[in-house]
Amino acid sequence: HQSNNPLLHISSNIMCSLTQESTQTRGVRPGTTSKYQNAKKSAGIRQRLPALWPLHPFLAAAAFVLFLPSSYYLNAGFTVWFHNITVFYLLTDIEFLRRFLIVMGTSINLGWYAAVCSDLYRHGRFCHILYMNMPAPMKSAMVGGDGHVLYTPESLYMKIASHVLDTALHPGVVYALWRAHGRSRSSSRRAGAGVRDVITWPTVACAYAMSRLWSVVQTGYNGGGVGMFYFGYDVYHIHDLDSWLPAYLAEGLFFSVLVTVLVLRRRDAEAKNKFE
Repeated sequence: HQSNNPLLHISSNIMCSLTQESTQTRGVRPGTTSKYQNAKKSAGIRQRLPALWPLHPFLAAAAFVLFLPSSYYLNAGFTVWFHNITVFYLLTDIEFLRRFLIVMGTSINLGWYAAVCSDLYRHGRFCHILYMNMPAPMKSAMVGGDGHVLYTPESLYMKIASHVLDTALHPGVVYALWRAHGRSRSSSRRAGAGVRDVITWPTVACAYAMSRLWSVVQTGYNGGGVGMFYFGYDVYHIHDLDSWLPAYLAEGLFFSVLVTVLVLRRRDAEAKNKFE
């Protein structure tokens, strides 16, 4: 038998609401808020704010064309191009760009550290390429007027800061992109699935094409005609050209491995289809 008394219905609804709220906030210390309350508050704020993000790709591209200084793409290192595209990804949240940047960033890291190791092995210069290509305020504390690296107590702190920045802006950015990729795939936990999503023909082809485009732009801008592999002193402050070759060899080996993986993956898929 159900009662038709409206007061009973009201009191029952109030008790149910209080019970639900106490369940959601159980275990929360006085003066703090639960995850449910924070999420509800954040959702309300997002609904009240205008939809400014992600930006439309055409709007972001127009902003880059209009406001990006030419020094960020002419006589600029390939890592600078990588960071420019990373900013574009953060503005637009295009999922393909994240996977493309993971491939591109990994190739840059391999080339960069191959160049650093080559300089150390052939000339005994530990990370001189890094110190000589830091921003001017930092470089002035580490590099003398003759262009050679200083070994003074004052330069030590700036060298440590250089290594921190190098770690954050080279492997650090790639790692952050990889973590973002993993979080976007939280519903799928298959072993190796994340790597499989990143290593695809489009991401590998675009990453390699971007590297060649960088070389063509830098070579052409510095009067060298059309060059698929840039060699020169205009982009980086270096003592000789010895380190370019190890960088390109490391990059080439990396992309060769990726292409081999893709070819074997396709063969496995074709063989599997034959037996099904």
